[in-house]
Amino acid sequence: MLSATAISYELDDSEAAARELAASIKEKLSLKKNSLGILFCDADCDGAALSAELEKLLGITVGGMTTLAELENSGCLDGALVLIVLTADDCFFSPAVSTSLIGNNYEEKMVAAYEASAHGVSGFGEKPAFIFAFCPSGMSFSGDKYPDVLSKAAPNVPIIGGVSSDDYDYKRARVFLSGKAYLDSLVLISVWGRAKPIFSLRHVTSRFAERIRRVVRAEGNKVFTVGDETFVKYLEGFGLKTNVPDILLAFNSYPMMLTREGGDEIPLMRHISALDPKDGSGTFLGDVPAGSLANICLVSKKDVMAACRESMEALLEETQKQGDYQYSTIFCISCCGRAMILGSDSDAEGQILSELLPKNLNLAGAYCLGEICPARYKDGEAANRFHNCSITFCAI
Repeated sequence: MLSATAISYELDDSEAAARELAASIKEKLSLKKNSLGILFCDADCDGAALSAELEKLLGITVGGMTTLAELENSGCLDGALVLIVLTADDCFFSPAVSTSLIGNNYEEKMVAAYEASAHGVSGFGEKPAFIFAFCPSGMSFSGDKYPDVLSKAAPNVPIIGGVSSDDYDYKRARVFLSGKAYLDSLVLISVWGRAKPIFSLRHVTSRFAERIRRVVRAEGNKVFTVGDETFVKYLEGFGLKTNVPDILLAFNSYPMMLTREGGDEIPLMRHISALDPKDGSGTFLGDVPAGSLANICLVSKKDVMAACRESMEALLEETQKQGDYQYSTIFCISCCGRAMILGSDSDAEGQILSELLPKNLNLAGAYCLGEICPARYKDGEAANRFHNCSITFCAI
């Protein structure tokens, strides 16, 4: 599989932006039998119109999502469009989009989207090598449902993706595919054939380790009791104020790390999104399994940068162990929470990635409201998970 990236800062004129992006791709890449374009763009861009124009000019399917900021070979970009095109003779890209996920039957709709993606694919193996998932934000269910449901539909197929984002107004995030934009639908692209994806993810390195407690009572993404106290009391035991107007913002630097009992997976991170002083519960952006060990972490800019470097280095090291398979592309999904922690130094992760990126590889990525990546992918088994405050990578 080969790839090429292109960038544009033209957010207002979709036709002009498409011409600029397409011309750049054509200069760098000769398309093979099967190709796919993935677009990460600022929320001010008309992703539907842009993807439609790109499909006309390049003759390929284009899908993607809006994002707080974009990642590319040169680093982190703000207010930009990043297009990466994948092309191969021995791979097949099969896109699909769900109907609206609003309502109680959202799981059936996700499964139907995957089945539509897999329908009619032949000559490229019995199952996909991996799946791209571009997910809507603001749904009634937690982000865990995306990997959980898709993993049941496609057992042990690794998934990389994230929840679309915008400039923190939480109203303009959307996903798109082939000239249409969606606020409440899932866009997925199954990739079949000769692809050997490698994954890497990291969270943070420093933490409050003296108050590790077991989650005693939890329902989905709501936690009632940790140890022998309510979740609110547990937080206050760290000296943290819980009577604050914006919980998500106030606790962005204090995510909860969860270690699942009896597993060999990388621990999960969860952002706190709401607190209820009446029953002492806390609500999270992702599910919190009862019985897991909880630990409130303090995340600093230094931690974010260290985790970025460590994860990228681990990924690159693993690519060197894959025999004669030639990698061309790295996808990176980082967390909007990490971007908030970086503050004015918004390009800190981007510069690390640009520094480490080998000249023969291309990189494209996004900052999301939740990251989807296997916590473990080994011996053909994928434990796909939803993450917060994490940086995730997929090399293909």
